This record gives sequence, structure tokens and C-alpha cells, in this order.
Amino acid sequence: MKLVKVIGSVTSTIKDPSLQGFKLLLVQTVGADLKDKQDFFVAVDTIGLGEGEIGLIVTGSTAKYTEITRHKNIDAAIVAKVERIDLENYNLES
Repeated sequence: MKLVKVIGSVTSTIKDPSLQGFKLLLVQTVGADLKDKQDFFVAVDTIGLGEGEIGLIVTGSTAKYTEITRHKNIDAAIVAKVERIDLENYNLES
């Protein structure tokens, strides 16, 4: 899984029929400190995240294992909303 922030949405009027009805979001990976990294993904939103929210995505063949993405042409799927990250015993500076 990858920690990501939703930075926008993707509109596609012409697409493979297996993608019909899916909300596509542009997400950017972030570190545990929530600082942006330089990896971007277009991911199917399976849970209803909004812009600026933090979530977890799965990529590759694993993205096809959710209830709604099974047997679809999906390479990245948002599968969880992150409410909180607890790092009280971990130093991000090291």
C-alpha cells in the first residue's frame, strides 16, 4: 500500500467499458510526515475521498481485488481513508 493525498480528479468521456461509472482521482504519494513525494497515480476511488484527503492505495494486480474493481482494467485503487498516523516512538529526522 502507498500513502497518498488526493490532488485532483480526472475526467474521461471515452474509456474502456470496464471503467464506466468509476470516479478517477489524481493522487500524489506522501511520506509518513505527509510531505509530498514525486510519484503520481490515477486511482479508482472505491471509498469516496475528497480533494486534500489522505488515503491508502493499492497498485498493480492487487487493485483488482476490491468488491467493485474485480475483473476490471484497474491498476490503482483507493482502499482506505487515513484518519491519523501515530509515530510517537519514531523519529522522522533520522
